[in-house]
Amino acid sequence: MASILPYFADAYTCFALCFFRFCLQSVGRETSMLEVLQVTRCFGRRMALEAVSFQAASGDVVGVLGPNGAGKTTLLRLAACYLQPTRGVIRLNGLDSFRQSLAFRAQLGYLPERCPLYDDMTVGEYLNYRANLKGFTFGKARHRAREMADQLGLGDLRGRLLGTLSFGCRRRTAMADALLHAPRLLLLDDPIANVDPLECEHMAACVTRAARHAAVLVTGHALEQLGTFCTRFLVLRAGQVVADVARTELEAGYEGVRVAVEVAGATEAALKRIAALFPGGTEAVVSLLPDGWWQVAWAPQQAPGTIRDAVANEVARQGWRLRAVELVVPSLTARLTDLVAGRAIAGRATTDKGDA
Repeated sequence: MASILPYFADAYTCFALCFFRFCLQSVGRETSMLEVLQVTRCFGRRMALEAVSFQAASGDVVGVLGPNGAGKTTLLRLAACYLQPTRGVIRLNGLDSFRQSLAFRAQLGYLPERCPLYDDMTVGEYLNYRANLKGFTFGKARHRAREMADQLGLGDLRGRLLGTLSFGCRRRTAMADALLHAPRLLLLDDPIANVDPLECEHMAACVTRAARHAAVLVTGHALEQLGTFCTRFLVLRAGQVVADVARTELEAGYEGVRVAVEVAGATEAALKRIAALFPGGTEAVVSLLPDGWWQVAWAPQQAPGTIRDAVANEVARQGWRLRAVELVVPSLTARLTDLVAGRAIAGRATTDKGDA
């Protein structure tokens, strides 16, 4: 009996490779759609994710953000079929991650946080080997491995042993592996951690290319770098989704913007009339500066671009002197930090100064 077990193992491997190849051939270039529906994952009594729901389509690069322990890696492992949901469903183009796991996995590429590689293989050998495992014929495997090595800037390293490469180059090799079969869903767990700015640029360019035909989920803590290529941000806290917002919405929002106006020739009580021109904002705070000028500051609800002219007109009408209208506008990184930490937005100042 023991002597025939290897034959069954070989037959299963052959079947799996054939099925994987069939799935690859059946994948077209139509829109990808990932659906995560009320997904909960428990480890014993601990709930790592609770009722998480969202969708991602081709062109979406979703930054999955949150503090350590929020459930980011667990979410990616569920989407990669490494784990199964305790409750809920994950679908990719209608394929269920549990009931149709093999076909589901044939359409995804996964870069885990700790990417395991064979140190005694060269870059070229490893990518050829992985392409063969993913169903490519011998000739096509060599061509695809060379193509992906060139795209990831690994062309000159094809003959180098993986064990001799820097962390960033190993990371790019694992990324090339994840992209070999042109996946419809790309999962990247902290891909830009501990890499230099040039490696970040390589990774961002790769993700942007892949997103033309795939939905992308990427985790990480480098908010400034993630903000350059993510199109959406999904924020987790204690296993729950607390925010799902587009980058364009974050960049265009007025939340956290503060206005500070410096005026001379007015009284403290009269200065509050300036903030009263913009109802709905926070209460104005008036303070006397060391050089004798007054400053009035508040957070408006109106678009910042409409404020300067209105302030200048009111100051001129009252006969006061205007020295500055300062808009404190939060950067995208500050807004993301805010979402992750769950606190008020901090900002950076951009100032218009002029004497009246």
